[in-house]
Amino acid sequence: MNKLAKTFACVTAVVAASVAWAQFEDDEDFEESVDASELADEGDDADEEAADKAEAAEAEGDGKSKPVKVSLDKPFHLMPLCRMLEGEGEVLRPGATAWQPIEEGRFYPLGCAYRTVGPASKMVIQFGQGSEVTLSGASSFVTFPQALGERKRMIALDSGLITVKLPRGLGAGMFTVTAPGFTVENLDGDSRYSYRKTGDGDDAVVRCVTGAMQITGRHFSIAKMTAANEIRIRTSQDNLFTGLFGNSGDVVVKLDQGLVAVQDFETKEFTDEPRYLDWHLSPKTAVRIHRAVPEVGERMSVAVMTFDTKGELQNRCSFSEGRSEINSGEEGAGVLAQRDADAAKKAAETAELISIEEGDEEDEEEDSEEDAGSDDEGSSGDDEDEELF
Repeated sequence: MNKLAKTFACVTAVVAASVAWAQFEDDEDFEESVDASELADEGDDADEEAADKAEAAEAEGDGKSKPVKVSLDKPFHLMPLCRMLEGEGEVLRPGATAWQPIEEGRFYPLGCAYRTVGPASKMVIQFGQGSEVTLSGASSFVTFPQALGERKRMIALDSGLITVKLPRGLGAGMFTVTAPGFTVENLDGDSRYSYRKTGDGDDAVVRCVTGAMQITGRHFSIAKMTAANEIRIRTSQDNLFTGLFGNSGDVVVKLDQGLVAVQDFETKEFTDEPRYLDWHLSPKTAVRIHRAVPEVGERMSVAVMTFDTKGELQNRCSFSEGRSEINSGEEGAGVLAQRDADAAKKAAETAELISIEEGDEEDEEEDSEEDAGSDDEGSSGDDEDEELF
């Protein structure tokens, strides 16, 4: 019981700390991220214009965009190709310690890192027919080594503005984009990423330009992002905080709410089942996920919270990973509002009680002063009588 109580205390501490932190830094960080994204976009006007045209064409369904047909047996080259270079670009080969100038028209092995140097530089790395990754400005990404004959490809974001262009119908799981706090899978079409490392973690703006994509992270998942959907993802360096912020469109986020013990109607046996909350992440709404290491045990204590456009708390669930016996359950806006109202009522009653007690103390002091005054008068009269005699 002591261990259970300590774990509950840890969960409560996570909630208290997370609610306190959730009330500040949101507006400044949101504006800072937008400014960074705008600065990155300035160095890529042509690419932005082309992406917007493709997005508009797909949204209108005018049929002008012709999808690139690829063979699912061999969707990618054996090695990536530097198809185009404007300005200055460099490559870091697997096992090397120094960056070298990259050459246009040359193939490079998987496992290389690529970067452009300077705000006016641009580089296109081609993975296969219709499959390209474009770096604009001072940007970089890393490729992952693959076994011989492996058809899938994976890249990791490192910095700057990166655009991924893939043919439609490529296939689930064929191309993956990763970052410390999330993974983008089942890419189908074009997507754009503005990524930067902050002092305490990383900050990414993810946009689906055309087609669709899926995003997964710790305690959250987005089954589908479509054209014009854009979100921002903040992750702390210690992986104890994840923030999701809506920028454009309406995206449904599936949030983890821990395990819940459910009893079977016939057998009367209890089984642990995962519970989730579907939250519509629209512009200026947010999700904050806080984690903490408990004093007892190794399983994380987690608090998942949602906020509306005014920054007001709408949902909250606190739980311990993998333990159904430690779960507060979903607390919606109504429950939270009632709890706040009860707390305010209790505080008012306490304040009123304190004022009454203080008034009683003042009355007692006045009575004691009057009694003391009457005693003084009586004693002085006695003294005068003594003088007369």
